[in-house]
Order: sequence, then C-alpha cells, then structure tokens
Amino acid sequence: MKNKSIDWKKTDSILFDMDGTLWDAIDTYADIWNEAFREIGSDQRITRDILYRYMGMNIEEITSKVVSDFPPGKLKPFIGSLYRIQDQILPEKGGIPYEGMKEGLAELSKYYKLFLVSNCGDKTLPAFMDYTGIRPYVTDWLSYADTWKVKSENMKILQERYSLKYPVYVGDTDGDSRQTRLAGLPFVFARYGFGETDDYDLAFNDLRSMITFFLNLKQE
Repeated sequence: MKNKSIDWKKTDSILFDMDGTLWDAIDTYADIWNEAFREIGSDQRITRDILYRYMGMNIEEITSKVVSDFPPGKLKPFIGSLYRIQDQILPEKGGIPYEGMKEGLAELSKYYKLFLVSNCGDKTLPAFMDYTGIRPYVTDWLSYADTWKVKSENMKILQERYSLKYPVYVGDTDGDSRQTRLAGLPFVFARYGFGETDDYDLAFNDLRSMITFFLNLKQE
C-alpha cells in the first residue's frame, strides 16, 4: 500500500534490484542450470516456468528447492558449476532489458546516486552492467556473493559507505520488500516484475513510469 507520509523529493539515491526490476534473463539462467546438470552427469532439466517461481532468491536457496534430492557430496560442486558457467555464459547471452532501462538510468544518474543490490554471483552485476551498457551510470554495487550477506545488510553497507541520507530500494518480490524493511528504507515495488507483495510505499506498472516519477521530482 502507498505510504503518503514519505517526502519523495528528499530522495538522494536509488538502489535497484536486477532480475525482474531492470531486465529479464530467466531464459539464459535456465540454459546455465541445464549446462550445469549436464556437466555433473545429471539428466535433470529446468525450465523458465520453474526458475520463475524462485527469482529473487540466492543460488543456495534455489538449489534447496530445485535439487533437494541431490546427495550432499554433489550439491557443493553443482553450485560451484553454476557460478562458473554463469560467469562464462551470461556476458555473452545476457538478458532482455526492460524498455527504456539504459536511457532512463542515464537520466536518473544526473540527479541521484544509483546502486545495484542483488542476490547473485560476484561477477553477475558487472556482466549485467557491461551487457546493457549502464556501468557509467552506477555508483557502486553489491551482490550476495560479494559479502555473503542478505540484501538488507548490503543496503546498509552502501548507505554507510556513501553517507546516503534518503535512499530508496526498488525491487519486484515480497522478499525484496521484507529486506528493505529490515534496512529501514522506503520500498518501491516493480509490479511488472516476477513477484508479488502487498507491502510497499510506492508501486509502478512499468519501468518507464517509475523513472519518470523520480525524474519529475527533480524538475518540479
């Protein structure tokens, strides 16, 4: 539900989730998982529909759902394969950026410090930025594998590192909402993404609308 008590004009920085908020790379992730299955000699396969259910979780959480019947000795090597194969495939295959993403972030960066916080591998956010060409507009980023901390902790790290006074987090799942609350920040819900939540301060049906809202705050 919309929180009318927040003075959005004070916003000085925007922290973005990646998957479901700025782009859709699920098809590429499915290819990565299936290559990892083949590499360890498993005939198991994963589809877009299956991965869609777990977007927003880190790899360890997803594997606990998808391959819960793996022998303990195979699980760790499989996760290692996922990270390695993703580092190889994602920079080349990438994903589909949401309409207006690059141009919108370029404009936002003129008025706000922009950050990325995601539950992914340590090389995934750099690959995403380079594939989409947005690295010049992003001040800094942190992933789960950079710190082995949950999103709320990574939000706090960036807030302290850059002395951010009024940051907001933009994400697309209920998990994003919960982590944002733990960090004590306003939550902007990307309703167009992969998840659902009833706990948000502001929500948008498409990325362009969200970008326009924050740009207009600086032009009023």
